[in-house]
Amino acid sequence: MDRSPSPPTRRVLDVLTLLADAHEPLPVAAVADRLGLARATVTAILAELDAAGWAQRDAERRYRLGPAPAALLGGPAPEGPPKAAVADALATLVARTGAGATLSRVDSDGLTVLAVRHGPNRDITGVPLGHRIPVRYPAGAAVLPWRPEAELRRWLAGAPDAARSGAAALPALVRERGVAVFGPRPEDADTVELLADLLTALGPQMLEPRLRTRTLRSLSELTARPYTADDLDSPDPLPLSYLAAPVFDEGVATHEVQLGPLRSAATRAERDEYVAATTAAAQQISAAIAS
Repeated sequence: MDRSPSPPTRRVLDVLTLLADAHEPLPVAAVADRLGLARATVTAILAELDAAGWAQRDAERRYRLGPAPAALLGGPAPEGPPKAAVADALATLVARTGAGATLSRVDSDGLTVLAVRHGPNRDITGVPLGHRIPVRYPAGAAVLPWRPEAELRRWLAGAPDAARSGAAALPALVRERGVAVFGPRPEDADTVELLADLLTALGPQMLEPRLRTRTLRSLSELTARPYTADDLDSPDPLPLSYLAAPVFDEGVATHEVQLGPLRSAATRAERDEYVAATTAAAQQISAAIAS
């Protein structure tokens, strides 16, 4: 008889413990057999853990422990920059801009959030510590322009048809200015700010999982339009969602610093300040790696 006061919680803990003790990634069937659980139950648990960064699925649909536990407990991230340098750079960035910021590692399999620093007025919505997303255009825009040509071409090929022409110019713009800047369409700007405010007030975890997923996906889709050089140089106020700048390790772009103002309108001077602050934080972390 299961005497746990919360059997569902115990099942999650058992799965995490098994992944932590395993010497190699495990398929769903192996986890289910070793713990005596139904495969459907294990599949659901692992899917939720993977989405939150506590587990990580590989190309063969096997699972290992994800990056969230180590990051949460203060352990060093694999091949990551010094944690003290990251904390200092993000704290300075948030204090300078008033917006939340993150550091993510970008590899061929995905983008993983390694550090989160919330802003004083609004949380970074939808990107908890350890959160992992596939590197598909435009995710990873601050890093991909410095990757091998074949990898860059594959990334650009994933752009939606409507964005294909603008996508081709994005790598050169990022290499020239050292930052990628994103904003919603003007007609969506107020909706983006409202969704962000609601998520901050409620907390994403307070929403029912399917509603949370739909809300965060909608917010991501609305905010992921890269700005062009003409946009950035415009004297007119523009809606602004995110900025991302690359972090380098021995000349290789490995991570990106992301700032999330989520503003329905930002002046040219405000945009320039956000760009300067974001690139300065990325350069500070790159310098810490080099030293």
